[in-house]
Amino acid sequence: MVGRWSILALTILAACGEERIEVRAAGATDYNQRALQKAVDEFVTEGRTPAAYSELAKRVLELRSGMDRTVAREAELRLVVLALAPVQSVQAKPMAEQVEALALTVWPTLLAPPIEADEVLIKRDEKAVHVYPRGGEDARGYLQRLCGGVLAGDCKQLVPEYQGAAIAALATRHAMERVRNAVTDCVMCGAEPGWHDAVLTWESLDRQAHAWLPDIERRGAPDNWPIAGTAAESGTELADPTALWREAEINALGEVVVGGQRYIGEERIAALRELRADARTITLHLRPELTLAQVKGILADATKSGATKVAIVARQPEYPWERRIYWLSLSGSTRVGLRPTDSLQLLLHTIDHVASPGAVARVD
Repeated sequence: MVGRWSILALTILAACGEERIEVRAAGATDYNQRALQKAVDEFVTEGRTPAAYSELAKRVLELRSGMDRTVAREAELRLVVLALAPVQSVQAKPMAEQVEALALTVWPTLLAPPIEADEVLIKRDEKAVHVYPRGGEDARGYLQRLCGGVLAGDCKQLVPEYQGAAIAALATRHAMERVRNAVTDCVMCGAEPGWHDAVLTWESLDRQAHAWLPDIERRGAPDNWPIAGTAAESGTELADPTALWREAEINALGEVVVGGQRYIGEERIAALRELRADARTITLHLRPELTLAQVKGILADATKSGATKVAIVARQPEYPWERRIYWLSLSGSTRVGLRPTDSLQLLLHTIDHVASPGAVARVD
């Protein structure tokens, strides 16, 4: 299905580079129509990459003050259709890579209001300026600012690792709505099926993005992690920095989940051993309501896999739900004296009262 849409998008974009929406009579000014076409041609020449799209979008905003309504509508149509190429170029990659490629280049334009001619009677959305990246802002900081501000209703209740998927779905929904309106407003588009195909392509991408959104919202909820307290270390200050890449989730069924793959029984130990590689630690995402009896069984499997201690991921209790780390093992130096039926959250809360960051707590 992805291949079909990719081929279709290439056809559409080829048409975009060659066709004019409207034949305009020569006059004192063309309202920046030629400059718009030049910017589009440069985007095509540069390979329709996310970076090239960012430059196109910036140029359109620079030209907007000199556009009349017709040229503004042409700019809007071209922007939402031409965004297909950079979006599809990274569609098969992990979301973390899509974020790095699109968050600062393509998504801001798709999240912004449609391009309109600057007129005295038009009052622009004052919040629109906040969807554009700020100087020196990286992709992660950009998403956290959006989710903590203008897009709080869409993604503030998601931990940072899942914000990219939510914003990608939101940007796709905006693009679909904008391309529908742009093609409807385009008098000449009825003679070129490529414009209608662009609408179908964005609709397909929107269905794909939103099919996963409920699962993203469920998995990314902060309540899925224990609450961090005073004895937790920063998640970026591990003794072994590469440990963050060796993280497994233990789901409600007790399965080890690594990269979407689930392992049960003896397979859990093998999966943890492969995850550990040559390190002596493993990072685990455990739900806060797990009993200490369950946690002890998980630690036993981690020990059999060769790990000497386990980093348990917790979250700060307020946005942006920063990752924090507690250390557990079967032979740690810090003992808390809890019952097997007590919860992991209670264990970590107790550690906050009896230990300092970096202590390795023993689960008896």
